[in-house]
Amino acid sequence: MVSLRLLLSSSLALLQATPSSAFATAPLSSSRVGSVERRQEVGPLFAEDNNPFGFVQGLFSGGTTVAQPKTPAIPDCVVDSDYTLAAVFASIGLSSVFLGHDIFTSVFGGLFVLLATLFAVQASRIRFVFDGEAFELKNASGDNEQLSDSGENIVVGGANRWKYDSFVNYEFFPKGSPVPILVYFKETQTVKEDGSNDGQIHFFPAIANCKQLEEQFALRGCAKIRD
Repeated sequence: MVSLRLLLSSSLALLQATPSSAFATAPLSSSRVGSVERRQEVGPLFAEDNNPFGFVQGLFSGGTTVAQPKTPAIPDCVVDSDYTLAAVFASIGLSSVFLGHDIFTSVFGGLFVLLATLFAVQASRIRFVFDGEAFELKNASGDNEQLSDSGENIVVGGANRWKYDSFVNYEFFPKGSPVPILVYFKETQTVKEDGSNDGQIHFFPAIANCKQLEEQFALRGCAKIRD
């Protein structure tokens, strides 16, 4: 009983005593002081709003930036030249000239030979280029095929360069033919002589790889009217 009374009385004395006298401890070493200060800088385990999961949120929101994958840019493309059309026209023309039995057939064949020569020359010096913004016709010169500006369009004027978002339609004629003759597209970038820009039509001979042209038109998001 005496021991119990002593324990109770000492406990009451501790509770009634001031913190400085009741819980006084030996001076801390410099290393322990630094450790305590660092713990104080970290702050309490729970947020001030008493959210018991606040420390978990802190683990995942501490200013860490997640790198977003970059969308790869579509590389520029220079479409390959194609001499198939020139070869077909030359074959028809020469056959008509040498196998024809009248002057009309010979003249007809001669016109095809002239067109074949024109197509071959154009295929050797004109390049169809797709870059990050537009479809463009350029001139190629020299052994290394240095590309240069092709100047103004001789039919409708303006630069031979059209942005992809101005396309209204494109097609190859004859449709479905293994040897297309004409490449067609319509765009709204070119302003007509009357001031309207409801759509300018362009045709050019199929002197470039039409499969590559079609792939690039689709890849660049050029509009096309579906049948």
